[in-house]
Amino acid sequence: MSQLCLGCMQNNNGEKICPHCGFDKDTIQNAPYIPLGTELQGGNYIVGKKLTNNGEGAKYLAYSKTMNSPVIISEFMPAGICGRASGKKKVVIRGGYEDQFNKLNDEFLSYYRNIARLRELSAIAPIFDIFSENNVSYTVSEYYESIPFTEYINRRNGSIDWNTARPLFMPLITTLSLLHSAKIGHYAISPENLVVTSSGKLRLTEFALKEMRQTGGFFEPELMDGCAAPEQYNNVGVLDEATDVYGFTATLFYALTGRLPENSNERKADGKLSIPTAVFKRLPPHIVSALAGGLQVQKLNRISTFEEMRTQLSSAPTVKAIRNEANRNAIQSEAADNYTPRKKDGVPGFVWGILTVLACLLILLGAGIYWISNNPDSFTNFITGKTEESEDDNVVDPDNPDLISIPNLVGQRYDEVITKLSGSTDYVIIKTEDEISDKYEEGVIKSQSPESGITANKGATIVVTVSMGSADRELPIIAGQSVETAVQALNAQGFVASGNYVSSETVEAGKVIGYTSHVAGDKEKYGSTVVINISTGPEV
Repeated sequence: MSQLCLGCMQNNNGEKICPHCGFDKDTIQNAPYIPLGTELQGGNYIVGKKLTNNGEGAKYLAYSKTMNSPVIISEFMPAGICGRASGKKKVVIRGGYEDQFNKLNDEFLSYYRNIARLRELSAIAPIFDIFSENNVSYTVSEYYESIPFTEYINRRNGSIDWNTARPLFMPLITTLSLLHSAKIGHYAISPENLVVTSSGKLRLTEFALKEMRQTGGFFEPELMDGCAAPEQYNNVGVLDEATDVYGFTATLFYALTGRLPENSNERKADGKLSIPTAVFKRLPPHIVSALAGGLQVQKLNRISTFEEMRTQLSSAPTVKAIRNEANRNAIQSEAADNYTPRKKDGVPGFVWGILTVLACLLILLGAGIYWISNNPDSFTNFITGKTEESEDDNVVDPDNPDLISIPNLVGQRYDEVITKLSGSTDYVIIKTEDEISDKYEEGVIKSQSPESGITANKGATIVVTVSMGSADRELPIIAGQSVETAVQALNAQGFVASGNYVSSETVEAGKVIGYTSHVAGDKEKYGSTVVINISTGPEV
């Protein structure tokens, strides 16, 4: 094995610099990491370069003599209580931390043994071996060619559409659902912890103990900004399947929009979720609803299981309704086709028909008399052609508390709507990018989807567009102000400021003289560049 490159596990022909990857065979892997070329498990595994590390330990590229192929070895060596001297194999446990280490080591072994039992899952790398050596524990998993998911998205111009995302993410849902059925959580699902294999499949990487995924534990937590759920930011929050649903949804959000949601800890105040208008317009409505449901900061309002998420993503409500109606019609047609009237012994069929009609008329007559006696006003209105007033044809059934009527938000201030919504579970607000509007003032909701009056299930998503105000804006008074104050005033009105430095006998250096080609009160289009004159003091 003297010609094995420890940087890529290919034959380097004994050369000092590997012709495949450029790795220098004289490289030294400094402590506390395993020295290059170290053999583990009776010489079966040859350790190569370190790939990643965190507070739990490190991952190495290695070579398996048994399988004659590269593998990935993970070493459990918790930071702060373990150490390794330079050039040594054995790990030393810090004095007084033996009990803590043993507890964590047992958790490590139990956690990865459970994962190893699910090696048939397509979206995770199968674990081949788990063993203890050098006072610590190791796992051995499959090595495969892949690229980071972030790189994959960048290669696709920064985002992908739902048709492309669907075959990538749906198998991941299956894997995550089965993991949680086995009581295994990941709690760090993010674009950084996903890779795309050479066969075009998503794989989830960087599993770790729960202590690594929540503040207040033994380790310095690794929380993925934009993907970590709110409960991960405090030491009393319960991490469960809904926690991973949040991370999964944030990652899907990234894939579809090209950016991560705002930090969940910062979204607690109003829970708002912004989606770019261009993205919103090309996403199916049920996908928008699924994103909103999976990224709820309030756990009780969030989609709680991956099976529920699969249902939300698999079919739009209108499609399901059409399918159900089609099934119902098919059943009714089949019943009609298979119906055979039963022959009445001794009485001709037409006689039974006449008797049936008479019986129906008598029943209807009796019901009509009863209704008129109890509803005389309604009967009078019917005779005279008058109708009773009704607020809406789409009235919510008071006997079904799970239904609501979509409110009319158009014309209301967005920040006031969010304040009113705080703590409510009736519906979820998603704001697309603001738009120019001559009709509505800045900050006022100019449109919504779905429209008001429609009956929907509680927790429905309402997507709103907020007005940026009129396209024509007045230039503010800036003469005599500092450059910073003037620029802020222009930015607040939607203008871009550009400076032109000139001398002035009356305005001190660093202050704004005024506009170059305008005067305060002039109107320009939103987003226009406005040149301002900045004094350099008296001319020398």
